[in-house]
Amino acid sequence: MTENGRNAGKPTALAMVVCDTVLRDESTKKMALVGLFDMISTPQVPVRHDRMHIFISVTDGHGRMPFLVQCRAPDERIIFEAGGEVEFMDPLAVTDLNIEARGLIFHVQGTYIFEFYCGGELLAMRRFTVVCPATDTSESSS
Repeated sequence: MTENGRNAGKPTALAMVVCDTVLRDESTKKMALVGLFDMISTPQVPVRHDRMHIFISVTDGHGRMPFLVQCRAPDERIIFEAGGEVEFMDPLAVTDLNIEARGLIFHVQGTYIFEFYCGGELLAMRRFTVVCPATDTSESSS
């Protein structure tokens, strides 16, 4: 660690959220995250989610670094992966990444994990749950 408490040369993840969409106001450059969620309730699995965004904010990076976002199923199998390169123009600035996942299929109910790697290191994780509420098929008697 450096004297100001920051990790020398290692980025820091400030936030990682899943949402329906990310809007950017071009005049102010402000981002609006719409429809934040961390769970899908579905009558049955598998279930296909047509589109979601994984929004990640990072800081303390230096130069260009590779990044990777993965989603792991309850059995640890990777069901989604996206990567690229992020450029940190200023280590004190916050850099936002907006990863869009289309057609993601959740095969079983349970806890899925979104993971964010930067520079080969795991920097953030986000739980995501798929549930199939129990349906009561028995008739109630009065």
